[in-house]
Amino acid sequence: PELDADQHHLLEEVEAQGVSITSVDALGLSQVDEVKAALDRLVGALAATRPGAESALRPSRRDLIADVALWQCGLDPRLLALAENYIGLPVRYYGAAVYREVADGKTLGTRQWHRDIEDQRMFKVLVWLNDVGPRGGALQYIPKPRTGQAVEELHYVSGFVTDEAMTPVVPPEEWVKAIGPRWTAVLADPAQILHRASPAEDRDRYSVTFTWTSRHPVKTMPTAEEFSAADRARIREGLSLEQLACLPPSLL
Repeated sequence: PELDADQHHLLEEVEAQGVSITSVDALGLSQVDEVKAALDRLVGALAATRPGAESALRPSRRDLIADVALWQCGLDPRLLALAENYIGLPVRYYGAAVYREVADGKTLGTRQWHRDIEDQRMFKVLVWLNDVGPRGGALQYIPKPRTGQAVEELHYVSGFVTDEAMTPVVPPEEWVKAIGPRWTAVLADPAQILHRASPAEDRDRYSVTFTWTSRHPVKTMPTAEEFSAADRARIREGLSLEQLACLPPSLL
């Protein structure tokens, strides 16, 4: 699909550095007000949930698609245009994933350095649902040129890398955090950069992530919940043939 000048600029940054930062409003999505309202409701519900021993909380799949405009947001023509131009192939879209990262300071799981392994090139849009400062759990990454050097030195293939192992290879002053106010949109290729969810320390971080790969990814990650027939029908409702072709096989 054709891109406008602003979209070209965003993808040039992702290509060069692995990340580009903008805002949800600047993306020009067609149902942005409905999507924001749905996200506000989910944030309220997550904020009222006691985390217990968990470092990350997310809504149930049923709650996530209660307002289907949120799940379908990643099928907006402007987002599909960005994803397809960046990946260079017809894309598969995986829906919206909403998270609450608890400010417990723990460095576990995806709070450690890694690259995503689903495909050779991926496209993600992360949106901050509250103000995210330097200690607020922002996406932290090593810019793409430096990632290439680090991967060679670490002999990295996949899995997690601790801060202690990363520091001699890439010093902390070169680690970049994608901070920003509420409704900041972070565009990234997590398969091309070493990155992590930096540990939230001073406040919980709320976010939504939209993900695309090619239609024949290297690896498909398992999911714990299956969509019901009614849920699959709701997700497909009103979609064009082009949008339907972007859904995972399990939703068709």
